[in-house]
Amino acid sequence: IFSFLICLQIADLLHKEYDLPRDLATEVSTTFLTSYRRCPDNPDVPLAQWRIQLWEDALPSGRKHLAALVYPRWVEYRTRYLAPSPEIISMLQTLRLQYLLGIVTNGPSASQWEKIDRLALGRFFDCILVSSDLPWAKPDRNIFYAACHYLGVRPEECAMIGDKLETDIQGGLESRLAATIWLPLPKDLRLMHDKSLADMGGLAHPDYIVESVLDLPSVLPLMTSFCGQRCRPVQERRGSKSYIPKTTRNRQASYNRFLPDVPDLYSSSSNSCDSNGTMDSQ
Repeated sequence: IFSFLICLQIADLLHKEYDLPRDLATEVSTTFLTSYRRCPDNPDVPLAQWRIQLWEDALPSGRKHLAALVYPRWVEYRTRYLAPSPEIISMLQTLRLQYLLGIVTNGPSASQWEKIDRLALGRFFDCILVSSDLPWAKPDRNIFYAACHYLGVRPEECAMIGDKLETDIQGGLESRLAATIWLPLPKDLRLMHDKSLADMGGLAHPDYIVESVLDLPSVLPLMTSFCGQRCRPVQERRGSKSYIPKTTRNRQASYNRFLPDVPDLYSSSSNSCDSNGTMDSQ
């Protein structure tokens, strides 16, 4: 989301600290961003090495040594921009008292897990799924069903919260989750390929639209009725001996082994999910 803003800061750094002309510094940052978006991760190369290589490729001859200096600053800026605010952290802590929370994210495994780790997001979520660890990516309904399986809930007991209509909202609708909540990005942060409601032609119309992630608590209580009397208290579930936060990072974990072998976890003939469920939110 903030890649462009981060690269503007790097361009400023290249100009002020390393004396690159302003136009050239901007061109270098833009070239890196284009290459990074095209291929953010190379499974055959360590993550840091790959990103430094992208900076080297973007820098002009005679300045390629700057790549190793620029890269840690880029990581620092990226972490700073992506870090949740104190208000968002407080909201997540409050939501954890009422709901099971999960992340379902598309992207290369190494880079997504680096982001999750640097931002210390694991402490807030009961399950984390990265698409590159699985046979599916959003909007494929199976990645949503996998999250339901991780949490031990049914699709009709979950809400999907996301900023992309074509993956988050469309996938939530096709999975027949209880609700989809769209958090549209500000116009200045949207990418060219991000879809609008008009672009989707009514194919991915969310149940709710919130302008700020901090508005979520005002929406979610309205939807607790889909869980009804069958929901076990969240803290009771987390306190049970069988509870463990589940992620796709450890492919050898017993809860992961079935996933690649199941083409449709919730086909019409399947109803294997724990009936004692609660809401899954991203």
